[in-house]
Amino acid sequence: MKKILSAALLGSTLLGSTFICSIFMSGHAMAGQLEVKRWNPQGLSQPKGYSQVVTIKGDRKEIRLGGKAGLDANNKIPESLADQVKLTFDNITLALKDAGAEPKDVVEIQVFIVDLANVDPTPVYDAITNYFPAGHKPVSMVIGVSALAIPALKFEINVVAVVPEK
Repeated sequence: MKKILSAALLGSTLLGSTFICSIFMSGHAMAGQLEVKRWNPQGLSQPKGYSQVVTIKGDRKEIRLGGKAGLDANNKIPESLADQVKLTFDNITLALKDAGAEPKDVVEIQVFIVDLANVDPTPVYDAITNYFPAGHKPVSMVIGVSALAIPALKFEINVVAVVPEK
């Protein structure tokens, strides 16, 4: 219960934060414009590591990073969860940049942690909280799994980002 509660408490007290890529006329997005709103509605928990709701409006390119994990370019995997988490977020940064995006453009993450009931997930939660800038926290879910496709992996994350279509 403590680990579930700590996941729920990863949050932001910033309500109604909005990221606007360009100015909108008459409330309608024009070509190349994108509006991303992220917030935590009153009555829900106010996490600091993710947003409860993200809406996206306008012309956009969607970027999906599947199965980002602590695997380096030579297919080597660090032993500790903390080292895997650091490498994973380095890999996410590299992939986002290559696709023309940044951490602020991420709107959704799905986190998979092996044996969640028996490990300390703090390195994962801390990395999530610190990786995404204030006002740009994605919606998130954390899922405990018995194993991942590569047995040495302890953590994996799917990422969805959006940027304006150019």
